[in-house]
Amino acid sequence: MKKRHFHIYVLMLSVALALMAGLSVWSIVSSWPATLIILCIVSCIIMIIALWRSASYLPDQVKYFLGCMKFGDTMSRFPDTSDPELAEMYQIMNELMLTYGNTRMELETRRMYYDRILRIMTHELRNSITPIITVSSDMLKREYQPADAREAVEVIHEQSTGIRKFLDSYYELTHLPKPDIKPVDMRALLVGVARLYPKGSVQIKCPQHLVVDCDEMMIKQVVVNLIKNAIEAVGEAKVVSLVADSVAAVEIAASQPDGKVRISVSDCGPGIPADKVEDIFLPFYTSKSDGCGIGLAISRQIMSLHGGALTCSPGELGGAEFVIQF
Repeated sequence: MKKRHFHIYVLMLSVALALMAGLSVWSIVSSWPATLIILCIVSCIIMIIALWRSASYLPDQVKYFLGCMKFGDTMSRFPDTSDPELAEMYQIMNELMLTYGNTRMELETRRMYYDRILRIMTHELRNSITPIITVSSDMLKREYQPADAREAVEVIHEQSTGIRKFLDSYYELTHLPKPDIKPVDMRALLVGVARLYPKGSVQIKCPQHLVVDCDEMMIKQVVVNLIKNAIEAVGEAKVVSLVADSVAAVEIAASQPDGKVRISVSDCGPGIPADKVEDIFLPFYTSKSDGCGIGLAISRQIMSLHGGALTCSPGELGGAEFVIQF
């Protein structure tokens, strides 16, 4: 509320009080009917109450807003109003609560994210270091024959290599470069990636001259990850069988509904259980014996750096459908 509004309310309250005092004095010296005088006094009291409520309405709303922020109630919203100044203030307050709520949710998600990474790293490192400690302790206690010593060193080397590979994966996940955004011909990119796989195994449905502002190498990495996962889900034998029957195991479809580019990667594999759809995007989560579990995590992070999203749902081909949304 602007300062002049406060002055107006004070002036109106002063006038109402003066009027009520004047009527009280007049009731003593005049011959007005008592009922009329009482009615005037009651009217003045009602007006004073109404004006006071009007004057205190805005501070109450601000107090309510500050209380919501203090106690983390980000679901409350201020209603629409015909008063243009109140409407502007309510809009700002609603936007602040929405931003505050989203920030809190993002921070909590990040905390859970890094807690999970820390638990996984601790688990993996302990498992890898334990054989190294066991073998090296045994080597210090007794004299090894050359053959035994070589075997022990091989164990230490293998475990050390596994630790290095694990830490390299974590470094890659947490040190993605800033995207180099340039116009990219999406059809040319998708066709080029499809050539990396058996001929006929990947079908491309993309309109000509579909240009997307993105980092070409990063988006190519995302598409490669998704196609690789899709082909592994279908199975090499089934892919060969489908290609022999002139059927694609993986379908990539690009479109631009509402001006936003959407790229879907679908396969005819077994699909992903509903309770695992979000788990597959977690770092180091994998169901493969030889997988490290960072491909989808990196892919989603790349899309986040582009201001987009990567989601998964059941596809029309019977398997999973991953959707890249710019």
